[in-house]
Amino acid sequence: MKLKHLLLLTLTTCTLIVIGANIAKAISVPNSAYPTVLPTTVLAQSTSDEQVISPEVEAVNQATLEHLRQGRENLPQSPSISRTVVHEGYAIATWAWGEAGGQTVLSLVDNVWTVLAGGGGAVDVSVLEAAGVPSAIAEQLIESDRAEWEGEAEQ
Repeated sequence: MKLKHLLLLTLTTCTLIVIGANIAKAISVPNSAYPTVLPTTVLAQSTSDEQVISPEVEAVNQATLEHLRQGRENLPQSPSISRTVVHEGYAIATWAWGEAGGQTVLSLVDNVWTVLAGGGGAVDVSVLEAAGVPSAIAEQLIESDRAEWEGEAEQ
């Protein structure tokens, strides 16, 4: 599953540029309170097959990005999520940030995705289990992540 970003750029108070999966389009919008160029913002992601990402995956991705950005708000680059797998209230989000990358392990607690572990590099079953993920779910997450990774490599 290859992800592309949908970017919205406000160039003036009345023009909006949309750049995404094989599109580039200028749209006239009503004047707003923003008098100058705004920074690029990732608003949505779609797969190369134009499939819609589930709200659950979007929530995992958002929690991961918030965790990665903590204390690092003014850096010139932003992290991106390349793939996310979810199984029975647990998730692995694979991210890249410049030349660095890694995986974050999350769990759903009271309808909020919470980071259990994360850092540079890939996680394995033992890391998931140490973070409190049950063994059967840890194995399923690793298998699903491997399958997603292999699918990306084929494209």
